Amino acid sequence: RKNVSAEQSFDVGFAVIWASFITSRFIYLIFHPQGQNIFLAFFSAKVGGLSFAGAIIGAITMLYLISKVKKIPLGRLSDFFTVSFLVALPFGYLGSALLHKKILLLFDIFNAAIYFLLILFFTKVLFPKLMQRTLKEGSISLIFLLLFSIISFGGNFLIANKKIMSWMDPQNYLLVGLFLLSIVLLIKQGVGKGRK
Repeated sequence: RKNVSAEQSFDVGFAVIWASFITSRFIYLIFHPQGQNIFLAFFSAKVGGLSFAGAIIGAITMLYLISKVKKIPLGRLSDFFTVSFLVALPFGYLGSALLHKKILLLFDIFNAAIYFLLILFFTKVLFPKLMQRTLKEGSISLIFLLLFSIISFGGNFLIANKKIMSWMDPQNYLLVGLFLLSIVLLIKQGVGKGRK
């Protein structure tokens, strides 16, 4: 895309991956204290766990900072990485399904199916609108963030009813925050008002 070179995209991609991992790990440890120094627990192989919502927050934060420092259009940059991330999601859930049994297996397969459908929706419906400039840059990212929050929150609700996790899990608060953020930004941006 104009003003975003392939080299810049790769550099940003590596930075976003590392930021997502670090944020995901720290947020998990903050919400699930292990009774030891959080910095020591971060590097401990005995203390497992990552926060998926935390990874999203880390990616959003890093993209925002990079766009400000390098003067790259945030909407254009975030849309590029959103589509890439969306394509990877179903395969991640299918891989996770190989490690789980019973309800979690069904949960992973269901999520994989949902995100496969979203790939079709984003690539066949939203992306052409973006190319025709009937959809503002950044709208794809915000719509994905909205749908991701709803799908993840709904899945956590079902799992909580099966007593596999607590309804009061901190992940749910992060998802509600992401949902509200996406709503506010979509209203502020005006999704249906593309550039002429």
